[in-house]
Amino acid sequence: MLEDLTLFAMAQKSLNYLARRQEVLAENVANADTPKYRAKDLEPLSFKDVLTPPDAPIRAVTTNPMHISPQVEPTAFQVLKERNPVESKPDGNSVQVEDQMQKIGDTKGKYDLAINLFMKHLSMLRTAIDKGGV
Repeated sequence: MLEDLTLFAMAQKSLNYLARRQEVLAENVANADTPKYRAKDLEPLSFKDVLTPPDAPIRAVTTNPMHISPQVEPTAFQVLKERNPVESKPDGNSVQVEDQMQKIGDTKGKYDLAINLFMKHLSMLRTAIDKGGV
């Protein structure tokens, strides 16, 4: 229901992106001591990407009429390896924990902002439905 409203769809897409980015950054920190591990990050989400409607969901192909056709969600965000790491450890690991923690903090701040905006708009919608609180 709320997904049909542009503002809520944009907030949902932003929240999904930020949650996925947190996962990728946490994976980097978890592999900080893994030899030859290359730090990863998500391709930045542009405002244009947020405004575009989602693609039609990918459907599994059924080869028999008795098969169930489950809905499969498309992967929305592409994970990229960092191209030019500033430093690399002697074992080839490119994860800089301080840099990753800074990115995690930045992502958390953006996530909190998106949640607050979502909640404020939801509150405004409730007030409008409630006919001004009367």
